[in-house]
Amino acid sequence: MKLMEKWGKRMDFTWVGVVSGVVLPVIAFFIFWQIKYGEKDWEQLYYYITLNSANRNDLLIFPLLPNLVLFYFTNFQWRWDRFTLGIVATTVILAVPTVIALI
Repeated sequence: MKLMEKWGKRMDFTWVGVVSGVVLPVIAFFIFWQIKYGEKDWEQLYYYITLNSANRNDLLIFPLLPNLVLFYFTNFQWRWDRFTLGIVATTVILAVPTVIALI
């Protein structure tokens, strides 16, 4: 049995997809924040985001990109259907407030 098949049997659960779908955007947000806006502390970053809606685009959209990459692999390459369901549900739940915030 291939390594990904063994790992897939352990990982192909909806709750694992939900946890991954929540944790990856949080990690991506902090990484992107430190790379692009590392000189701003939390209060300055919040003020910058609320100052203009154009300032929110990259900070709110970029953290969802790891979920898209993970979706590609779990859905099309590895066929982890339950994991994919969890990550898609979480991404949709996170994307709705993001779209509303960008308006």
